[in-house]
Amino acid sequence: MLPAALVTLGRDHPALELSVSELDPVAVPGALRDHRLDVGLLHDYDVVPAATDPALESVALLDETVSLATAPDAPIAALADTRDTDWVLASPGTLCHEVALRVCRSAGFTPRARHHIDDFDAVLALVAAGQGVALVPQLAAATPETGVRLIAVPTRRRTRIGYRRGAAAHPAVAAVVAALRTSAGAFTLSGRNCALS
Repeated sequence: MLPAALVTLGRDHPALELSVSELDPVAVPGALRDHRLDVGLLHDYDVVPAATDPALESVALLDETVSLATAPDAPIAALADTRDTDWVLASPGTLCHEVALRVCRSAGFTPRARHHIDDFDAVLALVAAGQGVALVPQLAAATPETGVRLIAVPTRRRTRIGYRRGAAAHPAVAAVVAALRTSAGAFTLSGRNCALS
């Protein structure tokens, strides 16, 4: 989604200085408040809702399913079947780590971490290699690794486009929001299980 938005912005707004920084979702609000970012993608999950920040505004972008990723031959039909299974978790302190803990606790167990990986492509490759199971949002599993089976779990991830309060009308912010919404619309229209908000 992001590369398509960047191409559009570079073509339609060549004077914009575009720079992408990857941060854990818990760090994005602070980066927006501190002017390290002008626009950021904010994520939250049903099980870990975002706190309201009076310094920021946002607009909805995506609402996605979350899946349990397993090896195709794993004897797993549901989340509860992973109680004694190794897990590929995100790094402690990250939003994705907290989500996995809460989802598993709601199913009555604490996941047994074998690996801590923050890149979804690497997570899916480890799952395909039989190194454990993991939770992945739909956007991360848009083109799942060969050898990965996805099982829906009862939580959703929401993505919002965030910026500082009062900045929505700034031409650069408005351009980025429009490009991201167009790119997300193309993603959802291609048949993936996401809803454009």
